[in-house]
Amino acid sequence: MQKSDSIKAIAANLIKFRRALKQPSKEADNPFFKSKYVVLEGVVKAIDDALKDINMTYMQEATSDGNQVSVSTILLDGSGEYIQFEPLSVPVSKNDAQAFGSAETYARRYTLSAVFGVTSDIDDDGNAASKNAPKEAPHNNWNGHQASPNKQASDKQVKMIHAQFGIAAKRNNQDQRQLEHEFLIKKQLSDFRDMTSKTASDLIGALKAKNAAEDKAQGNEQIA
Repeated sequence: MQKSDSIKAIAANLIKFRRALKQPSKEADNPFFKSKYVVLEGVVKAIDDALKDINMTYMQEATSDGNQVSVSTILLDGSGEYIQFEPLSVPVSKNDAQAFGSAETYARRYTLSAVFGVTSDIDDDGNAASKNAPKEAPHNNWNGHQASPNKQASDKQVKMIHAQFGIAAKRNNQDQRQLEHEFLIKKQLSDFRDMTSKTASDLIGALKAKNAAEDKAQGNEQIA
């Protein structure tokens, strides 16, 4: 973190900001993981509304390097004081404009939320999925072999992960690619092959359990 020699004015204005801040409503859904979050526009509006009568603003700078996007946030006070926070780097899972744009949006939302104390998420979707994993899942992978904590995820495991995300995406009328991309960003991974065999096994178990529970719930709704 870099800052001006003094941040006395910024500190005073941040206190005023915290008193004025109204936490935004979490209205965006991830139906598969049953989590809600605030979109970037909602985070920006909450911050801008609270800053309305405060002599302070902010800037964000996005840069890319290889397969990652980095976003840094700078607080600027009318007195000339400033605080520049360390950038948040997010891996990009696909080499296209949509993937880079999604990673940048994610980084902007999370850095702004962290700097200004906006609660933009209720729960981590990865944790929500893992809560539904069967108790025996950590001990064995889902291709009949012992899962290794150090060995890289196999091609078969990656295919099974894609298949389970495909089932989830189809059920919830979501784009599978986007659903997988959001998950990878949360875990700060560029590809499922970056996982260890054990982590991949745990994820397959969690996804299978989640899909089975969702299928059962939908079946009960149809019967009712």
